[in-house]
Amino acid sequence: MALPDEPRHPYPGNSRPPKRRLRLARWDVICTVATLTLVIVAATTTTLPSRLFGFVADVCAADSCAPAPLGINYWIYPVVWGGLGAACAAAVIGPFVSLVKGWYLFFWPLLAVAIVALSSLAGSVMTAFSEQYGH
Repeated sequence: MALPDEPRHPYPGNSRPPKRRLRLARWDVICTVATLTLVIVAATTTTLPSRLFGFVADVCAADSCAPAPLGINYWIYPVVWGGLGAACAAAVIGPFVSLVKGWYLFFWPLLAVAIVALSSLAGSVMTAFSEQYGH
């Protein structure tokens, strides 16, 4: 079998790659901006953070308490702060990923809210479990 003389072009019939177009729906951008605004307002002007993360005041420091089984009490802060970091990354970076991929934007702030709620719940459960060993 003979090889072709000319190399195959990745875009047959056209010498240039296709242009990427941003697919934006007006309702999607409005929902995304509105949800992000509500999340920022709730996080900065309400008592929601103290309600979500009030349990952090009950976390034993490494020196003052006996370790809980499996060292659960050492993982409370990484879970909580890691969840907040992941939520911020989802809310900020996610819409840009959606722009490049052509996906909808509105679900990223909702995903960020879900991540914060889950990290708060996980941290609260871990704190409640480790409190019985520390006090």
